[in-house]
Amino acid sequence: MTQITPFIPIEMMKTTFAILTLMFFVSAPTMSQVGIGNTNPKSMLDISASNPSLPSNSDGILIPRVNSFPIINPNADQNGMMVFLTSAFGTNDIGFYYWSDPQNKWISIGAEEWKDGVNVSGDPYIYATQARLLGTDMVITDDGRIGFGTDDPVERFEFRGPGDNDFQITSANTNPPNFILYNTGGTLEAPTVLAANGEIGSFIVKTHDGTNIRENGGFRFFMDGIATPGSVPSKFVINTTPQGSTSQIERIVVRSTGNVGIGTTTPSQLLDVNGNARVRGLQAGAVYSDTNGNLSNTPTGPVTFAAGKINANGTSPKITGATVSNISTGVYQITFDSARSTSHYLIQVSASDCSSCGTDDSIGIYYSNQTNNGFRVIIGSNDNGSTAKVPVNLEFMFTAVDF
Repeated sequence: MTQITPFIPIEMMKTTFAILTLMFFVSAPTMSQVGIGNTNPKSMLDISASNPSLPSNSDGILIPRVNSFPIINPNADQNGMMVFLTSAFGTNDIGFYYWSDPQNKWISIGAEEWKDGVNVSGDPYIYATQARLLGTDMVITDDGRIGFGTDDPVERFEFRGPGDNDFQITSANTNPPNFILYNTGGTLEAPTVLAANGEIGSFIVKTHDGTNIRENGGFRFFMDGIATPGSVPSKFVINTTPQGSTSQIERIVVRSTGNVGIGTTTPSQLLDVNGNARVRGLQAGAVYSDTNGNLSNTPTGPVTFAAGKINANGTSPKITGATVSNISTGVYQITFDSARSTSHYLIQVSASDCSSCGTDDSIGIYYSNQTNNGFRVIIGSNDNGSTAKVPVNLEFMFTAVDF
């Protein structure tokens, strides 16, 4: 008799294998451990690589890969469910995530606070994930720039953001905070002296002119000569930009000598002003200048410190450095605005013509009672024959000079 071997289609074989596999896993609770790639599993599921020393490119486990998280969140039955996010989704970066039902969100597995990234300018950097999650970037680029509020810092250290961007350094007691600017010639590894007039450091302000960001002022520190081991002279300069220009001008300079220049970069005195200057509230005669424009509080020659034209009634249409009062007929008191250091000043007085004093109009005028605070002027008519001078109120002028 011929034995006939039944033909089993390949599809039926696959189905049979699947059923047997399913039966194996259904009966798995009766087994304590399952090994894949090994015969001695060390845990409930122990998977071994084909060659631990030389693994193949397919040794590993693939869990569900998703491009985004489900529209409808999982629930408690899926608490701990894990997926791999293949592309950034919202504020979530590529990586492994598990569902935390108590927190009602996907949690990144093994997330580090600092991650690698690339900014819009193509610069590689690392960034703080928590800061980015809150909408505030904090990055360090590969070329050493640090940004707060931006992932593309322009300068070595940049704060960027709307609103309050104050910078505060807080300290206490005998340790006051310092802001240190250090610059050197040569290199950091081999420093040398800065060149004469080399810039040490600056505090610079910028603004936007509608087209570009422009620097338009600042405080700058320069070398004021050549540095040596025993001498590091410096100067301080304030720059501003005038109306209608984008170029800065040095407005104020403080040289290493202590001389301050306004409108000049080469002050020759403690205060050297190139242009008109005004001092408010200054007492008359308190400041003097020589032929070179040098100011001092000591006159270098005769100085008129008080003068005036006085009406007969004691009013003064033109006067400086003093006040006048008509204390009696023909007697006037001149009082200086500030007392003199000595009473040995010069006095000049003169009276106008007296048309009502007689035919020859002989007028006498002189001063008396000269003190540090002022003097008196006496005026009288002398055309009275042998009788005494007759006091009269009359217009006069006076000048007080000292040196």
